[in-house]
Amino acid sequence: MRSIVAFYTLLLGMAIVCMMAFKPAGAMSCGDIDLNLSECMWYLAGRDGDPSTACCNGVRHLEKLGVTTRDRRVACDCLRETVKRMHGIRNSLVDSLPSKCSAKLSYVKYLDHCDR
Repeated sequence: MRSIVAFYTLLLGMAIVCMMAFKPAGAMSCGDIDLNLSECMWYLAGRDGDPSTACCNGVRHLEKLGVTTRDRRVACDCLRETVKRMHGIRNSLVDSLPSKCSAKLSYVKYLDHCDR
């Protein structure tokens, strides 16, 4: 199972590198969300009791990136799509991630209404 996760993490990383080459300066992208949350997948699937240090570092980095309303809406949309795409992710654990990592990501509470 871990080899599958490692493969998808590598694949995701390669996609992110490609996407970052075309990213306008200062704009948050879905690649940023995927990259920064890649270490959180075991926690979000309920396989780890607490998020890892690497996971929380990524969550806190997203907090720093989401400075504009547009950034936060993009992050919300991307996170919503990631949650839909990844089977086994528990919404309750997604909701708890910011507080577990001592971060403020208000958009996590509103994944069904990212335009707020």
